[in-house]
Amino acid sequence: MLEALAEFLEAAADGERVLVLRSPEDLTTEQAAAVLGVSRPTVVRLIEADKLPARMVGTHRRLSLGDVLAYREASAAKRHAALDKMTREAEELGLYD
Repeated sequence: MLEALAEFLEAAADGERVLVLRSPEDLTTEQAAAVLGVSRPTVVRLIEADKLPARMVGTHRRLSLGDVLAYREASAAKRHAALDKMTREAEELGLYD
């Protein structure tokens, strides 16, 4: 708990956005949006495009925290790979040292 609090305070001191969840099994689309740093309609579009798994509970969508975190990590990895590729190409063209 102390380690988590220290990480929270460090991130806040660095001006980073900090999100605290109780880690429920299921997230609402609003909670998933907060974890991903996107809007709720974006989460709904991701679900409808089968990019983010969800299940219906009555008339409400629910997402597993594990699925949301996995999507977030995969998205970050894709962004990093694209940036690395752009940097390599710029270096090859002599645009970036």
